Amino acid sequence: MSSAVYRYFPTREALLTALIVESYERLADALTEALPTRSSPARRWTVLATAFRRWALAHPHEFQLVYGTPIPEYVAPPETIPAAAAVARPFLEAGATRRVEGFTSRRLAEQLAPLAQETGVDPAGAGAVLAELAALVGVVSLELAGHLVGTADPADHLVDALVERQVTTLGLR
Repeated sequence: MSSAVYRYFPTREALLTALIVESYERLADALTEALPTRSSPARRWTVLATAFRRWALAHPHEFQLVYGTPIPEYVAPPETIPAAAAVARPFLEAGATRRVEGFTSRRLAEQLAPLAQETGVDPAGAGAVLAELAALVGVVSLELAGHLVGTADPADHLVDALVERQVTTLGLR
């Protein structure tokens, strides 16, 4: 790495943290901009998922920076948490409106209680949303890495089916 960058960032970790926070912020902005002001929960989820994938396809390096292979010897510091939460928040607000079966264990509810209290959502709904967001990240990651070539490439129909299933699972209709 050029020494000039160290005029702005004292360490490699500080530079990576700044890039990660900036990427999360850009994704969160894209999600916020895409959201319609008035719409059903199902429509909001669908718009968010579409905007998430669209942003990832347009910014694959940033997406991989935050969701891809971990960087050796880098541990994300606490200041990345609010930026990551800003990406999850609109999904939680759209999808965690009710209790979702399969995510109702006491242990999960206890683990998610702080998140549920902070965001005003049901813990079982929050668990389901986090799982569905992980599924969306997964399919987009596979698409970006070329793992769907020869099966579901382009992934438009697969993503549409996933999002429709997510809307049903989350009880948004």
